[in-house]
This record gives sequence, C-alpha cells and structure tokens, in this order.
Amino acid sequence: MAEGQQLTENKDIHNSRLELVFEKRIPGLRVTEAVRHRDFIMRSKHFHEDIEVHFILSGQRLLFVDKETYHLTAHSCAMVDHDLVHRTSIVPGAPPDHHNFIIHLDRSVFDGLFRALGLHGFDWFGSTYGGIVRFSDEDWALIMSIITAFKDACQGSLRGSGDIESVNSFLYLQAVELAGIYARARKEEVNRQNLVDSADQGMVVTTGIHKKVHEIALYLQEHMDENVTLEQVAEHFYMSKSYLTRVFRSVTGFSVIEYVTFLRVRKAQKLLRESDMPITDISSSLGFGNITYFEKVFKQTTGSTPGRYRKGLGKI
Repeated sequence: MAEGQQLTENKDIHNSRLELVFEKRIPGLRVTEAVRHRDFIMRSKHFHEDIEVHFILSGQRLLFVDKETYHLTAHSCAMVDHDLVHRTSIVPGAPPDHHNFIIHLDRSVFDGLFRALGLHGFDWFGSTYGGIVRFSDEDWALIMSIITAFKDACQGSLRGSGDIESVNSFLYLQAVELAGIYARARKEEVNRQNLVDSADQGMVVTTGIHKKVHEIALYLQEHMDENVTLEQVAEHFYMSKSYLTRVFRSVTGFSVIEYVTFLRVRKAQKLLRESDMPITDISSSLGFGNITYFEKVFKQTTGSTPGRYRKGLGKI
C-alpha cells in the first residue's frame, strides 16, 4: 500500500485539532502535510507574501484563487502566487477525506535561489507559473521520492545527524526541485492548452455559483478604481445585496467590500515596488480618499505602513 494511502486510511495518525502529520519551518521555507477526514473549509481571509505550492496526495478539493475556482484531484498541484486571495473548500458530493503537502517559498531566500538557477527571480516565477497541473505517473513518483527525502532529512536532523546548516541547504534544494518539477509540468500544460484552446484542461470550475463568483470577481477587478458600491454591483448582476454577499463570501471567504479593498492594497504594493510614485498620489489614484485612511487600511492588510513597505524594498 502506498504511503499516502496508509496515512489517509489511518484516522488516528494526525492531531485531532490541526490534523498535521508533518511540519517544518526554517528561514524562508515552511512545509506542512495534513490528512483531513472531515468537512474542512478554510474560514479565514487568506493571502500572504510567499508563493504556495499545494500538492494533493489523495482526495480532492476546490481551490479559489484570485477569481477562478479550481478542482484539485489526487496527483495534482496548484501554485498560488504571492499576494493572491485563495481559499480551499470541499467538493460537493465528494468524500471530505484528503491528504495534502504544501510548501511556502519566501522571497528572502528563493529570489536569490531562482536567480542563481538562471531564472528571473521570485516575482517572475510566481506570475509565470501560477496555476494548476496534473502530473504524469513518472513525475508523481519523482515528487513522492523528493517528499520522502525531505521528511527523512528532517527526521535525521532531529536525531542529531548532520549540522543544521547542511540540512537546511538540502531542504532548500529539495523545495526548489519540487517547484521546478511543477514549473516544467505547468509549462507543458499551458502549451497543450494553447493547442486545444481549453482552460486548464477542465480543471477550472465554470458552473453554478463558481461561475457567478468568477464574473463578480472579474467585474470588481476591472472597476476597483471607481468606488463601486455593493448596490451597484448587485444591480449589475441582477441580484439582491444579501444574496450576492452570501454567494461571494461562501466561495472566497471575503465580503465584496473586503475583496475590493484587498485589490486596491495589492495594486498599491505593486506601485510601491515598481514605481517612484509618491504615496499620496498612490492613495488618491486608488480611491482611498485621504492618506490617513489609506495608511490604516494598508497596515491592517499587510502589517506594515506604505512607507515602511517601500523602505523594506530599498527604494527610499
């Protein structure tokens, strides 16, 4: 019996609260493995500044990212670029049991590693390869061997075999290799899509409320600078405000207003990173009204003021 099957079938192997079977944190890298046997839905408003590579070892999940809902199945993976809203939930009518392995890559370490490999850095990698892919049997076998080696190295470090620096270097390389296998498969998948003109080979959910939420999210992204109200959005989609809010939150975890605010903050981050535009002008261009309110919202969302965020990038 495969390792993933053993873990999935043994309901006593995981912590009853978090259901984690493995977790490792080192500077710039966090890895978790979880086996769940109940209707787990991510409740929190979820986005972060690292790249998330989400492998499904068994079972299936729905994953909302930015404006699309993906159907993840066993032996598939989604890579979520930094600063994108995302949320996992159960597949209606399917068993809740699933087993995942997730790696979080932080800019502080992996920007340099990607560049050392001849790539264009952290931002380029995330924006170029973000999406979903199903792996071939050959690639999946390689992925599972790397995951096993990763966990064995962690167990070895706990037993005192190998110094911390050497173990961490090995773990960084294993994480890069996993990301590389995903990126190669994703590139091949995109090339196939271009040939058959099919959106993610049927992995994007385009029915029911997920189609409607996609339309709403796209509309909000296109009009985020216009101070659209909930009433205007509801009227545009011929929906009541309460029903629109309920449907949108059920898929994304956000209210419509929270989602628009996040979009504006994300665009502000991009302007702070990539331009010399004064902070007051950024605030005004995104419809925040005044600089005090902009700074408050920005800090609530990112944990930093706009000035400190820009300073941390070495731009001032």
